[in-house]
Amino acid sequence: MKKIKMPEGKYTKWILIGALALAVLALGGAAIFTFTQKPGTLPPAGSATASAETPVTDVSAMKTLLDTNTFYLGIYINGINVSGKTREEVVALFEDDPALNTPAISLSLLVEGEEYPLNAGDLLVTSDMTELIDEAYAYGRTSPKTDETAALNDRYQTVKALEMTPMKFESDYTADLEAIGKAVDAILLPMASDVKEASVTGFDVATLSFTIEPSSNGLTFNARKAADDIFAAIGAGEYDAIVTVETVVVKPKVSTEDLSKLGLVSTTTTNTTDVANRNTNIDLVCKTIDGLVLQPGESFNFNNFIGKRTSDKGYKEAGGIFDGTLRNELGGGICQANGTLYNSVLKADLQVDERHPHSWPSTYVPIGQDATVTWGGANFQFTNNTEYPIAIHAVYKDRTVTVEIYGRPIEDGMTIEIENAILSDSAPGPTIYIADPTLAAGKTKTVRSAHHAISAVSYKVWYKDGVEVKREKADDSYYRAIQATVQVGVLGPDGAVYTMDPATGGVAIPAAPAPVAPPPAPTDPVTPAPTDPVTPAPTDPVTPAPTDPATPAPTDPTPAP
Repeated sequence: MKKIKMPEGKYTKWILIGALALAVLALGGAAIFTFTQKPGTLPPAGSATASAETPVTDVSAMKTLLDTNTFYLGIYINGINVSGKTREEVVALFEDDPALNTPAISLSLLVEGEEYPLNAGDLLVTSDMTELIDEAYAYGRTSPKTDETAALNDRYQTVKALEMTPMKFESDYTADLEAIGKAVDAILLPMASDVKEASVTGFDVATLSFTIEPSSNGLTFNARKAADDIFAAIGAGEYDAIVTVETVVVKPKVSTEDLSKLGLVSTTTTNTTDVANRNTNIDLVCKTIDGLVLQPGESFNFNNFIGKRTSDKGYKEAGGIFDGTLRNELGGGICQANGTLYNSVLKADLQVDERHPHSWPSTYVPIGQDATVTWGGANFQFTNNTEYPIAIHAVYKDRTVTVEIYGRPIEDGMTIEIENAILSDSAPGPTIYIADPTLAAGKTKTVRSAHHAISAVSYKVWYKDGVEVKREKADDSYYRAIQATVQVGVLGPDGAVYTMDPATGGVAIPAAPAPVAPPPAPTDPVTPAPTDPVTPAPTDPVTPAPTDPATPAPTDPTPAP
């Protein structure tokens, strides 16, 4: 529906004219036309009709007024008087000066209490000017009357009425919704901001705290609704409307406050031996993983992260288990650092992806709680399955290994301990004896010690205030039976290889022959050496010593009985 307006102040004048016409009719004067109009409205084209009692004005005079190719007197388009102009002239008028066909648009957006004006030229506002010109030109050129003379008179009355009440035609305006959207985006997008999640960028092993990049809120706008509201305002002729933009504050899923609550989750300490090379290897592993941060969903792969153990990296030769035997190898002993890490991972309730027990139980952790690693073989892997970052703190000091996991606390203030149970324990078979022709008979060398076949299981046990809350199996472990293997020397002193009893390891050493006495050695005849004659030494004469005369002893005169 085209908007047609009547100028202010004309209504009163029209009533006076109508009253005058009625007076003339009452007096029987000359033919006067009349029609009525509601306040605030205009008579439609062809609505003025001649009174049945009024003689028709001269047809020639009517035709002279009506038969013209110009706009009738009193026709306005968008406030411009186009009376007396041809249709082509009016089209050119509005084409040459687009401002004549552009409303005074002063639209703006209200964002967070601040007003932002829109550039009217960006809205691509268009009008129905071609249709409007045709409608204005056609005004008064038709009549609903079927009688030619009556129709002519009806048109004449309509056109003559324009002299007193001009007809004002105004455009209906519309805008390009896509262009409005771009104009709105041009204002809103620079003010929008993406939400920033708090993030952990590292772990300070000196302060044992996470390095945190703080979070910030995001700000978005309902730009589509704002564009729709602008489009509707233009269509309704509200060219100075202020459209309030809906804003949405987006909160981060992980805030700075959330990450500030991260702390120590679990810890495990094991004691090492006094073997210097072994402790050096353990220390190297601890220093390599110390401070490592795993983001949610990230995994740790021991062999990939630590890499091949080489002397260039500082690894030393120390005892390591290989195929059920203990031998010296580069990096020997690093399983203790890995096993200590494994226990802390379990206590932190992290997801263990790969873990293998040794050939026999380790002495530094309970049975079923060890984890072996070998280059190109057994590996240890786990995943941070929490919604927050975790960090590893690993330290070797004074023959102890400590591995701690930092991250989100266990839910409901609980702690997790690892407990084990031995399901079965059986002795291995008899010792295996192997004859060694390079080892002297009677000598032995233990190649492999005996170990029991053990089946064990470990559990993660949740405690709260010292009370067990729940229990969950962590891992199964099986250590195969290992028979002792002893090499027995069978090499005789004369190079002979003796026979060994494989059941007992006894060596059949031949008895040695009895020794034969050697014949006496020949001797030369011995000539006695000459001797000097011995002159006897003179002796002194011996004078016999004088004796006292013997006095006879008295006798008892009493005879024996």
